[in-house]
Amino acid sequence: MVIARQDVLPSIFANAPVFAGLHESELRDISARFRPHRYARGEALFHEGHLAHAYYLLAEGRVKIVQTSPEGLEVILHLLGPGDLAGALPNLDDGTYPGSALALDDVVALAIAPRDFEELLVQHPHVAVNLLHFAAAKLRAVHDRLRELSTERAERRVARTISRLAAQIGRRIEAGVLLDAPLTRQALAELSGTSLFTVSRTLKEWERRGLLIAGRERVVVVDTHALATLADDLSPAPSRPEAAPRPT
Repeated sequence: MVIARQDVLPSIFANAPVFAGLHESELRDISARFRPHRYARGEALFHEGHLAHAYYLLAEGRVKIVQTSPEGLEVILHLLGPGDLAGALPNLDDGTYPGSALALDDVVALAIAPRDFEELLVQHPHVAVNLLHFAAAKLRAVHDRLRELSTERAERRVARTISRLAAQIGRRIEAGVLLDAPLTRQALAELSGTSLFTVSRTLKEWERRGLLIAGRERVVVVDTHALATLADDLSPAPSRPEAAPRPT
């Protein structure tokens, strides 16, 4: 893959939500502060717990943000694509990266030093306003995910996850909407807050019903309407019976 050329960087910035509404001259000034870097699939842009040395604007490819539990289990927090900012929001106080960013495919990311980014916010206040909107959207997404984990059935959470991914990274092909990033069933389980067994069983059933085609690291949504109906199903999760008190 060819690294994004300096003369096309302004168009990349113009399509990034955090730089929306800026004039071309402002975009050229901002883009000159970033430096492009290439990452192969599986390579880390940054690591959890390391001092934040750079923030990244994704120009090409997809990245997953993951955290590792004390037991060594990896949990996916976010999937990011072109136009998304990685590493900045949690680190504007010169902190450490709260998670690792791993390339899902070949990635071009545009890096800027934290100090330069803060200068950019001072010189271009509109970017700071956009960043607040960006942060608010991420916070709403976290709140929605917490609510889903607490109140919704596992199958509905899987349907919501796939529907969201179809909207974010879906690409229309002849068979339907391809989730245009390599996603294992374990990754879908982590994004849905459920188990690998539940995701495998659910995908198999939906494939039998003709809703989607699920392969190794590949999902094609065949019937987007039916999947959206499953995601919007308002039936509450069955309540769990309380455990009987132990005899004393």
